[in-house]
Amino acid sequence: MDRGIGILETAEHLRNYYWLSRRSIKILAGWFLRFRSYETKYKLAYHLYDTSEHVSWLLDRLGEMRGGNPNASIRPELKELMEAVLSAPSDNAFLAGYYGVLQRSLIAAIKSDIEKMDTSGNANEIRILGRVLEDLESQRNWFDSLGLEWENSKWVGYLQQYVAFIGGLHGSDERESRPEDPEGMAFSRPSRILFDERIQIGPLESYESRSSMERQQATIEQFKVFFNEFYAAALLAGVLFDASDEDYPWALLADFSRHFWDEARHSEFGSIRLRELGCEPGRINPVLFEESHGLPVLHRIAYLTRGLEAYFMPRKGKRFKEYESSGDHRSQFFADQDWSDEINHVRYGNKWVEYLLQDDHRDLDDILQEVKDHLAKVRKQPVESIDAPF
Repeated sequence: MDRGIGILETAEHLRNYYWLSRRSIKILAGWFLRFRSYETKYKLAYHLYDTSEHVSWLLDRLGEMRGGNPNASIRPELKELMEAVLSAPSDNAFLAGYYGVLQRSLIAAIKSDIEKMDTSGNANEIRILGRVLEDLESQRNWFDSLGLEWENSKWVGYLQQYVAFIGGLHGSDERESRPEDPEGMAFSRPSRILFDERIQIGPLESYESRSSMERQQATIEQFKVFFNEFYAAALLAGVLFDASDEDYPWALLADFSRHFWDEARHSEFGSIRLRELGCEPGRINPVLFEESHGLPVLHRIAYLTRGLEAYFMPRKGKRFKEYESSGDHRSQFFADQDWSDEINHVRYGNKWVEYLLQDDHRDLDDILQEVKDHLAKVRKQPVESIDAPF
């Protein structure tokens, strides 16, 4: 029996997977802000970074292939499908649509391709798609572990019908009739990061007050600040959501997908360590994210990487050494990971602010001044420097 998929058909299929994966970054970023369970927010962040890696792998292979232009001939139907997945009416409907319908369709399509491929001629594609498939199946297994009763929902039925209407992800299956569009489908990026009733919005202890506390309490308060890194992850989720619709280089989205994942992990450090110290996470102060609403992408990148992270950086080494001297190796471990990541984030900021300011009459100082002017309007008082209340 003949086996193997030719270059042009393979390129078309990889292009579909690339585009669906790239659009998934916007979807996961938007729902990271909207989803109320903070544990699920962490999962969405991990899955977003998985997806970013998939895009990079697929782009690399498409760049090697005849007919591999990644943006050529993307079917409008796929774009409409992804807009529908984004516009789910509730948290659980989003999970059911994204993981129960879209991901299962991706898994089935990739498995079908691999089964038809020649192990030698299609070796490159088998290698890449196998890695993508492993991640997608892990994500699907997480969704299945939630035990949601999702298969018979009206929303799931609509999305399943839509996939059938467009002939599957590659458009090659027999087509069924178009489903009736549900009313009120729309998604706008939240200007606030949402949480369930376990998390209260309010102030955290200041850096100065933590410095004068007894060591155990100071450590607890410090890891509340780690948990509060949700504000930075939210700021980056907004960047990824907005930049996905603009003509930014993929490398920018890839770097800030990694930065976003890191900040979500830093918040997770807080939740892990607080529980180890006998506390449940219970408070967030998202003011720095909320105040950034309305700033352009460039300004948000500069604000976080060259403003806020520069402000926090002097604390990193000092905190590491304090944990070391007190013998608190578990806290030191998390502080060490955070410190290393933040150094990399400043590099991202330097790289992309410089890129985005090419042929612009402004420089970094001008952008940071425009950020301070924005903050002054939001706070209704002068802002002389970029800082934080915790």
